[in-house]
Amino acid sequence: MKSTILLISSLALAISSIAQNNEDRDYIINQTNVDVLIQMAETSQSIQDNYSYKNAPSIITDQDGNKKYFSHYQADGSTVYYEVGNESSAISSKINELRVGGSSGLELDGSGMNIGLWDSGNPRTTHQELQGKIIIGDNSSFSGHTTHVAGILVANGIIPEARGMASSATVESFTSPGWQTEVPTWAAAGGMITNHSYIIANPQEEYQLYGIYNVHSQNWDAMSYNAPYLIMCTGASNNGNNGYNPDGSRYDLLASNKLGKNAIVVGACEDVLNYTGPESVRQAVFTSWGPTDDWRIKPDLTAVGTDNFSPREASDTDYRIANGSSLAGPIVAGGLALLQQHYHNLTGVYMKAVTAKALIFSTADEAGEFDGPDFANGWGLFNARRAADVITNIGMTSDMLELNLNDSEIYNRTIEIDGTQPLSIAVAWNDPASEPLPNEIHNDATLMLINDLDLRLIDGNGTEYYPWRMEPNAEYNNYTDPAQKGDNYRDNTEIIFEEELAAGEYTIRVSHKNSLQSGTQAYSMVINGILSDATSVDNAEEISKINAYPNPTNSIVTLTTNLSYHGDIVVSVLNLAKQTVLSNKYTNQSIIQLDLSGLSSSTYLIQIHNEKGELLGTEKVMVD
Repeated sequence: MKSTILLISSLALAISSIAQNNEDRDYIINQTNVDVLIQMAETSQSIQDNYSYKNAPSIITDQDGNKKYFSHYQADGSTVYYEVGNESSAISSKINELRVGGSSGLELDGSGMNIGLWDSGNPRTTHQELQGKIIIGDNSSFSGHTTHVAGILVANGIIPEARGMASSATVESFTSPGWQTEVPTWAAAGGMITNHSYIIANPQEEYQLYGIYNVHSQNWDAMSYNAPYLIMCTGASNNGNNGYNPDGSRYDLLASNKLGKNAIVVGACEDVLNYTGPESVRQAVFTSWGPTDDWRIKPDLTAVGTDNFSPREASDTDYRIANGSSLAGPIVAGGLALLQQHYHNLTGVYMKAVTAKALIFSTADEAGEFDGPDFANGWGLFNARRAADVITNIGMTSDMLELNLNDSEIYNRTIEIDGTQPLSIAVAWNDPASEPLPNEIHNDATLMLINDLDLRLIDGNGTEYYPWRMEPNAEYNNYTDPAQKGDNYRDNTEIIFEEELAAGEYTIRVSHKNSLQSGTQAYSMVINGILSDATSVDNAEEISKINAYPNPTNSIVTLTTNLSYHGDIVVSVLNLAKQTVLSNKYTNQSIIQLDLSGLSSSTYLIQIHNEKGELLGTEKVMVD
């Protein structure tokens, strides 16, 4: 068994050499609870070392012939095994539009992004699609499943049909035994996106164990809560058509690591080459559906998990077609690598995990029989193009905020809409880990949410608009009922979506119930469908038109405005994280020159306020 100290140093070295630059990594580490994560890793490693003499078999086969792989020892010495899922996608989730040559013009390829992969073995590193892309974190034999998943993430596209979601990203590959030590250590070293295409301790015929928030759910939540940039993606599992549910349906068949609050759980659907509406999304027959026993919305999203063509392990030119929710998870993980690249290109920083969740949940294509989320499709079909457009339009028709709410605090934000476009507001947060529930009690509806934030939209007459929620009946068996709108006291993602609102000003309000654990809760907000901040002034006749040239620039930018009659004005330059990087005061000037040569290459917002602090104009400027 490897020692924790060696593991920490090797992971840090690998990540620093192939992923984000040192400045990015240090920025993430400074906001990460490194000590807590390392303690988690050391505790897990101590348990594994203590029971290593037992020599648990690495692979076992159950009575149905299914292979199970050793995961880890628990504190009492008992063994835990996991199962991998069964063995185009980019088009269905609009990832093809973001990539080099895609219709968005963004030319994204995942450059600089490193994805952690925990699976049943190692990818075939010499495969023509994967050469130079794989860093081996621990030694193991080649695995067909792992090679297939790695190909979905980063394959070069030598055979175009096998091109990965983020073909210039890299993968750091680990076998799943040791994940309890390796994942927190990897996150403590600045890692961001991971994929886990396996289910830990699959209950199979033990139906009473589905839906229960257990120790594995708790571990995943604890890791992500202490690592705010860690995005853990996993397929929903393939228990849907095995007959485990006594009522014959595939509902209530999520378990273990699929039930945490903070990870992204992805269900599988068939190809959606031409999305024309919810009816376009057809669920794969094998994919598992939610909910959790406390009626949280799981899975979170849907992506393609059928007929996926990808590299395999038999030779350097081996390819095969496969099916499984294992293949849906890496589509989202790879798409997130592109979205992180795009966000970093514009802002100079990466999104927190909950920012990414709020973004992709609120921009998913509608799926299912009714509007809103459901327990089969989650928030809908992953749509990377729509998510990228929200990033592109920050400061114009969208906004992305990373905030903190303290005990007894209420956050208010005034927005304006023109009444012609839908409005969506998403709030997400990494909730603290909850205490696991006993396996003996099936369908224990104890709420797992610890910090309950509340999102509301309020119009000028005081009318409140509520987020989506799923609400159970007395028997907790109304799985197919449509989502409602109301107070969501179960989920740590809340989304308000309104297609028809009158033009005017509205207030976004975020508050909370009870006391917040630790007295504060970090959260993110993604808003889409608003008018530019420049149009949020009461007196529309005083709104300025700002012209900035040259744009892009690498030195002096000249601003022309019509503000000379306003007297004193303040011109501020903000990055897209809404941090002020420059600010100057001017008097009776309609032409202003700003020296931006000291700023790093990125996109910035120039804002002009009058002497009363009222916002008069906003313009977006690129520094190259």
